[in-house]
Amino acid sequence: MVIETLSDVTIENLINQISTMTTFLQAIGGLILIYIIFGVINAVLNRKKRDELREINKNLEEIKKLLKGKKRK
Repeated sequence: MVIETLSDVTIENLINQISTMTTFLQAIGGLILIYIIFGVINAVLNRKKRDELREINKNLEEIKKLLKGKKRK
């Protein structure tokens, strides 16, 4: 009778530990998923900024050429 009680307590303890570990792993998985989504959004925004900077740089080069042409006259 005592052995049966100890066995039940051990199994319940093991199940509680596994449940806690599962909850912990789910929380970590959620954080990783949020991090990945943030990284994708950040990459898209950085790409847009990079494209805008290229366009500004191109326009700046054209302005420089126009100003050099006017100085010669």
